[in-house]
Parts: sequence; structure tokens; C-alpha cells
Amino acid sequence: MQNKTLGILILILLLFSACKEEETPLSSTKQLLSFSILVNDNQGKVKNDVKGSIKGNVITLSMDEYDDLKSLIATFRYEGTSVKVNGIEQESGVTLNDYSHPLTIIVEAEDGSREQYTVEVVLKDAQVLSEFRFLRKDNPLLTTDVLCAIEEESESVVSSYMFPQSKLIPVFTTNAVKVMVDDVEQVSGVTENDFSSPVTYQFVMRNGEIVRYTIALDFILIPQFTITTEDPGIAEIPSKDYYLNATLTVDGKGIYENYTGKTEVKGRGNSTWGYSKKPYRLKLDKKSEICGLGKAKNYILLANHIDPTLMLNSVAFKIGQLLEMPFTNHAIPVDVVLNGKYKGSYLLTEQIEIKESRVDIDENNSVMWELDSYFDEDPKFRSEAFNLPVMVKDPDLTTEQFEYWKNDFNRFVMQFAQEPLEGNSYVDMIDIELVAKYLITFNLVHNMEINHPKSIFIHKEGKGKYVMGPIWDFDWAYDYEGKEVHFGSYETPLFSTEMNGVGTAFFQRFLQDSRVRSIYKEVWQDFKVNKLNELLQYIDEYAKTIKPSVTRNSELWENTRSFDAKVGELKNWLENRVGYIDREVDQY
Repeated sequence: MQNKTLGILILILLLFSACKEEETPLSSTKQLLSFSILVNDNQGKVKNDVKGSIKGNVITLSMDEYDDLKSLIATFRYEGTSVKVNGIEQESGVTLNDYSHPLTIIVEAEDGSREQYTVEVVLKDAQVLSEFRFLRKDNPLLTTDVLCAIEEESESVVSSYMFPQSKLIPVFTTNAVKVMVDDVEQVSGVTENDFSSPVTYQFVMRNGEIVRYTIALDFILIPQFTITTEDPGIAEIPSKDYYLNATLTVDGKGIYENYTGKTEVKGRGNSTWGYSKKPYRLKLDKKSEICGLGKAKNYILLANHIDPTLMLNSVAFKIGQLLEMPFTNHAIPVDVVLNGKYKGSYLLTEQIEIKESRVDIDENNSVMWELDSYFDEDPKFRSEAFNLPVMVKDPDLTTEQFEYWKNDFNRFVMQFAQEPLEGNSYVDMIDIELVAKYLITFNLVHNMEINHPKSIFIHKEGKGKYVMGPIWDFDWAYDYEGKEVHFGSYETPLFSTEMNGVGTAFFQRFLQDSRVRSIYKEVWQDFKVNKLNELLQYIDEYAKTIKPSVTRNSELWENTRSFDAKVGELKNWLENRVGYIDREVDQY
């Protein structure tokens, strides 16, 4: 029994001894397997997940130049017993470290041995601002979305687009954590700014750096007329027969005074009212000076819908001014917005009326007739000589006053019809110098509506002489009538017997009088020598002024899409027309 027990003890000792000899030694493995900086662990500090590149004992992190390197959490895998930085044990996905300078990492093995790694950060260029645009849905006065160019070197944003308004809402894409303008935080697609002068956007980056971009925009430097009716859902003014109540806001674009006030608005025109782009008449609630025009209640917005240059009326008005014809209208190009919708490029001008700052004569002792074949306004009559269609333009006359002025006009035309014309005393009843200037204007732009006649005005104050004007309505001039294309023949005579218009016999008769022809020739030659170049220069300057507005107009209306070419045609046509009139005048 004792031997058996002793044997068991010996066996146990042998086994114990064997186990002791086979004990596993401590591991010497110490290795970083992966090392990353993840967005989820570093919200607002890094742009993207960054996987470190481990080559030997160097770990390279390719980071965005605007990442916040001073306080980042790394996610890592390793083999060994611990990972330490500056003696502080590291926990993956938890421990913060400063990576703005090379970082030393120690990985320790079971056996106490260590492996040293160096973490180096390589910064790559980053785009602070990748997109800056203005969308039509956020800025209803735009006719298209506008993408701006971002110039990194100058840290600026520019656009070749000519904006119609200065208060705009931009959409931008950025890597910044916050965007500021002055002290106001900016939200893409929400925050409005006034860009009438350059605006500096401050982009606050993840590392705290502030990068500044200056946004400088160009604007259409003609006034903008914003008409808002009481029912803002109206897309178009429905009638030329009645007014709608509205508010008028004028943005003078720093050139003219801004204006806001109550107005009434309706359509206007005869043939022009039938076009897609409608002309309007404004009637303010009180006399006001709009865009430098004299104080008045009534203003006209001409659509110029068939005019490929949007300046045919303006050029005619300029001719009248150069000839020093009294009460010639002014031409102010404007953009029109109706109930939030852009309607196009228009011409602001005065209403034809007897008023201070308009046809400035005694309203209580004067009359202005309109000779017009439409013959659709009462009171009206046909003249005893020439059968002219005569309507009262202004002022409102009593029955007695109408009869007085009707008889007065008939005395004039009856005298004018008397033979012989030479020596006829009608010259005591009408200013023939202004007749000559009136005819020169119509001849130079070839406005054949004088033949019908249409939109022909003549006025008289008290016991004075009749005066032709103001001049009006040149949409169908420049060889358009009968052809429906401007700038065709420059050799077509002003007066046409083929039209059988009563205006032809009346106005052509003036040029049968040597006295009128002499004045006509003298005025024409002076105009050609001293004023023609000024007219051509006016066309160039006017075209330059309205070009941005025309570009915008062309996005809605087809007629102006060949603007530059048509302006050139206008100038060439006028110069050729001058030569034609020279040949006419040589015969006087």
C-alpha cells in the first residue's frame, strides 16, 4: 500500500515537472494594424473619414487643410498589450490627441518590449466654396438661374450676368461650419443680402480659420418699375378701358430718386394693345416727379413690342429735341415688373396732355387736336377742308368751347386750302418753321402714319398760331409700314398717294409752298452738319445703356434677340436716309 502511494506521488511530481518545463513564454508582438480618423468620432472637426497609411513605423494621415487637428480621436487596431502617447494609455475611438505636429505612439508587447510609431499629417488643398448661384425660384425677378464664377486666387465671386435687383438670396455650397456676413449668420437659399455694393462672406472653417470671399455683382442700371395691383394674382392688365388700383415702386438704381406711391393702371394703345407685350398707362394719386420727368400724374409705359432695337421711339424723340421742337417727349428706358413677374424692357415717357411739365400752355385758353383715322373719341368732327378726322386730345371742353375751337380750326384749314398758295395768309395761323421741323422728323424716320393720319397732334394757345406736335408713335416708322420689317428701303417717299390718306393731301401741301421749302432746306442742312453725329452718338450710348435690359427682355420676347445687328442696321439705314433726303432737298 505504501509503495502504491509513493508511486502516485512520484507520478504527480513528474507531471508537475513536465508542465513547468512546457510553460508558454510572454509574447513580443507589438504592432499597429490600422489607424483612422473617422467623421463620426470627430463631428465638426474633419470633413471626411481618413484612413492612415502605415509604412514601416510611419503612419501618414492625408487631411483637409481646414480640418481641426488639435483635438482628434483616432480609431485603431493593434497587437500587443497597450498603446500609449506620452505615457497615457490610448483607447480606440475615445482618446483625444493633438495632430498639428508629429505624434509618437508606443505599442507595448507582453514581454515588455516596445515598438515606436510616428504619426505625420499631410495637408491637401481644399475648396472653401464650391458653388455660389442665384436661383430663379428664390429670386422671382430673375429670368434664369445664375451660376457665379469662384476665383480662388482673388477670393472673389463674380458673374457676367446683369442683375435686375440688388436684394438677392444666394445658394452656396461650402466646407465651412458657419457662414457670416457682418454679424448675421447666412443660410444657403434663405438669407437675403443687398448686393448693391460688394458683400464679403466670412467662411468659418473647422480649424477656426476665417476665409473671406467678396461677392461683386453688376446690375442693370436702368430704373425698375414694380406695379402691384390690389389683386396680386392678376398676371396681366385686362383692359385699356378701365383702371385697376395699384402700388407703384420705382427703384431708381442710384440714377434717379426712388419712389413709392398709389397709382391706377390700365392698358393703352390701338394696334399696340393687341400685341403680347402690353403697353400701360399710369395715373398717380398725386403729381410726382418720376425719373427726372416733370411733376405729373399721368405717365406712359411703351412696350415697343415690334421694335427690334427698343429705341425707335426714343430716336425720333431725340430728333425732335435736336430740332428744338417744343414739348418733345423724353425717353427713359425702364424694366417693368407686374405682380412679381418681369414683363420686359419698356420706355417711360410723358402722357400727351396740356399740363405743366407737359404741353405747358394755358389749359383754360387752349386746345390740342388729335388727327387720327381711328376717329373713335368724342367730341370729334371732320374738317371742312381736307376732310381731316379731328378729335379733342386735351383739355375737356364744354360744348361751347368745342364749337369755338372747331370753328377756329376750320378757319385755318379753309384758308390753307385757298389758291394761290404763294402769299397765302395761312402762315399767320400756323408756325411754318415748326411745320418744317415736324415734316423733317417724319421724313428722316419715314413715319408714313402722317398719311392716314394717325397720332398726329396740333395745338394752339389763345390767339396764337397753331403748332404741330408733340411728335408721337414711331413703331411703324423706319420703312415698316406695309412691309412689317424695319430698315428696308431708305428711298421710299414720305407721302404716298397710294394710301389715299387724307393726311397726304394736307401735309404734302405745305411743301408746295416755297416759304416752307426754304425753311425746310435751311433746317435740314443745319441738322445734317451740326446734329446728325450727335444723333448717331446718342444711338450708340442708348444701346449701351439698355443692352443688359434688352438681354433680359430677349429671354421673354423674340423681337430683340438680334439686338446688336439691328442697332447697326438702324444706324446704316438712317445714314442712307440722310443721303436720300439730301437729294430731295437739292430739288427745292
